[in-house]
Amino acid sequence: MIEYKIDVNDTRLQVALGELPKQLRRRLKGKIGELTNQLLRMVKAREPVRTGRMRSRTHAYVDENVAKNFVRGRVRIIATGQAQPLAAAFGALEYGSTGRRFPVKSYRRGSGQVRAYERRGGIREMRFLRGAAAVMLPRARAEIEEVLNGTVRDALK
Repeated sequence: MIEYKIDVNDTRLQVALGELPKQLRRRLKGKIGELTNQLLRMVKAREPVRTGRMRSRTHAYVDENVAKNFVRGRVRIIATGQAQPLAAAFGALEYGSTGRRFPVKSYRRGSGQVRAYERRGGIREMRFLRGAAAVMLPRARAEIEEVLNGTVRDALK
């Protein structure tokens, strides 16, 4: 008999198994890969598209670790190169920002020099990652439970 426990919060569905037989791992990896790709499409559809930079850096991953006994799927936005400012911008779009003031350094543009000034934050949260995950969570839970139950049924035959 395969023992398992399912934990759910607003953005994560985690299935913990006592042991992970090869047949079950293979079926779970296929189902989790399918669900992760569906989530990727939902996330990209909700992302802002002004420059396309965010969509080009959004990727889906399915990780399998036999030693630690897990299979997981993730959708992440990977900021490369000058990662810190880009990651901060992505975070502000996902989670929103406070209304606090922040300094903007002086800079040069085609028409001349722009002096340093203060700007007020206030970006509304878009929840393109967390919102898509929350929408998909009930269906993902049911589909993973069906894979688990189907594997148990096949093992008992």
